[in-house]
Amino acid sequence: MMKNIFIYPNLRKDSARDILQPVCDQLRRDGVRLMLPKQMRVVPPIIEDADYMKTEDAVQFADMAVVLGGDGTMLRLAREAAQNQLPLLGINVGHVGFMTELEPAELPEMEKLFTGEFSLDSRMMLHVAVQRGGRIVYENDALNDIVIAKGTAFRVVCVGISADNEEVTRFNGDGVIAATPTGSTAYGLSAGGPVIEPSAENIAVIPICAHALAAKSFVFAPERSVSITAACEGGSEVFISADGGQGFAVRPDDRVIITRSDLQTRLIRLKGNSFYRILQQKL
Repeated sequence: MMKNIFIYPNLRKDSARDILQPVCDQLRRDGVRLMLPKQMRVVPPIIEDADYMKTEDAVQFADMAVVLGGDGTMLRLAREAAQNQLPLLGINVGHVGFMTELEPAELPEMEKLFTGEFSLDSRMMLHVAVQRGGRIVYENDALNDIVIAKGTAFRVVCVGISADNEEVTRFNGDGVIAATPTGSTAYGLSAGGPVIEPSAENIAVIPICAHALAAKSFVFAPERSVSITAACEGGSEVFISADGGQGFAVRPDDRVIITRSDLQTRLIRLKGNSFYRILQQKL
């Protein structure tokens, strides 16, 4: 039974605050502890019987997290949740909500959390390390994708891609995306990349607006170590971002090394919908 439940709303969405009270009402049980982010202590609605605590503390104590938002909100919590093997249940108050499980009208489905009628969907993550002069200057993990892109609109990025130290391809363009199967239906899809079912656990590398007809996407086995170099014409900056987070400036001599992460994101499934059914509903 899920006894310690962390509720993580996107406070920038009125719709997330609107369903907070109904979500708490559905989850209340004898012996169940509800936790909310500390900053919500002064943000209505005030949940009187909840414990307010820092997110980094809550993810250590909780048995699961209920995320009120869209895919972006799920991504913001995914890394900390994965580090603590914390399962996530998403309730969609965003736009697409591909990773979320429930819509606001489906809150009664949460009863299954207490009857054991749910499954856990483990999702592969990526690890990225930027190597500069023989040392690592940046590291991160991502559930969706690692994006390397130009910082100036009117410049071209020269991209080189290798797998296990063997050159694969070079091209000029706006940048490159390295995506998990989960991320293959996000930015990678809009850039013309393949849709990969989650159980395949491959690494997709997708050019962004390549300036060559021959530039193609590649799908690598999960055990590959993918190395990327990127330099912008005229010395303009190139940035790397994990799951849309804060950018880190990459230098021309840096090597961006992408591998399968040791972390996994665990998503709670209550309805038993297949990946293909979700794909048809959401896209």
